[in-house]
Amino acid sequence: MAENDVRNRNNRHVDDAGIRLAPPPMHSAAYHVMPSVVQEYVIQPHIEIEQPESENVRMWTTENDFQPKTEDKSKKWKRRKRSKNAVIGSIMLFFTLVMVLPFILGAVGIWIEECPFKFVPKQYGAIYNIVETFKFTSAHGWSGEIVNYAWVKTVPSIVLLVGIICLATNLIKSVFAVFFAVKPVKYIADSAIYLLCVLSMFIASLVGAEVIGIAKIDFIRDFIHGYQTSEMFSLVLFAVGYFLISLICTLVNSDKNGYIK
Repeated sequence: MAENDVRNRNNRHVDDAGIRLAPPPMHSAAYHVMPSVVQEYVIQPHIEIEQPESENVRMWTTENDFQPKTEDKSKKWKRRKRSKNAVIGSIMLFFTLVMVLPFILGAVGIWIEECPFKFVPKQYGAIYNIVETFKFTSAHGWSGEIVNYAWVKTVPSIVLLVGIICLATNLIKSVFAVFFAVKPVKYIADSAIYLLCVLSMFIASLVGAEVIGIAKIDFIRDFIHGYQTSEMFSLVLFAVGYFLISLICTLVNSDKNGYIK
C-alpha cells in the first residue's frame, strides 16, 4: 500500500508539470488563414462521332482472296488461269481481226460499199497506199522530186502502219493466250499506240495538213452528219472501242500475288 501511494504521488507530480509546461490555447481571432486560390477552366464542349469503317476495307480474308506465289501454283490453279486466258484471248482475237481486216481487204483491192459506214478505207488504207507508193517509186527509178513527193503524201499511211503493227502484235498475243499462255496477257499498250496514231490523223484532218495529203474537214458536216461516208469517223470509232475492250480484258485478267487488300 505504501509503495502504491508513493507511485501515485510521483505520477501526479509529472502530470501537473506537463500541464504547467503546455502552451495556452490560441484565440480563434488570431488564426492566420491562407488565401483561397481560384483556377478558372474554360469548358469547350465538342461532339465526337465515330467514323464508320469504309465498306471497301475488308476486315477479313478468305481462301478465295489468296493468289498463290509461283512455287505454290498447283495444276488446278494453272488450268483455271489457262481457261481464263483462253476466254479473254478469244475475245481479243476476234476484235483484233475486226480491226485488221479493213486494211487487209484494202490491200487486196476489195472495197465493201454495202456497209452503212466506211468499213474499208481508201484514203487511209495504209497497206494499200504504201504498196502503191513502192510500185510508183520502182517505176520512176527510186529517186527524184516526184518520188519524194509521193512518199511525203504517204506519211499518214506510214503513221497508221505503226498502229497496224501494234494490232498485229496484239493478234499474236491473243493467239498465244488462247493456246499456250498461263500468265495473264496485257493488250493495253499496243491498243493505246494504235489509238494515238488514229487520233494524230484525226487532229491533222481538223486543222488541215495539205503537205502530207490530209484535207481539212468540217467536224459537224463531215464527221458528225457525214459519218456514213467518213473514213476518219470509222477509224476513230473503231480505235476508241478497241482500246476500251482491251482495257477491260486486261483488268479482268490481271494477276495478283498474296492476299488481296
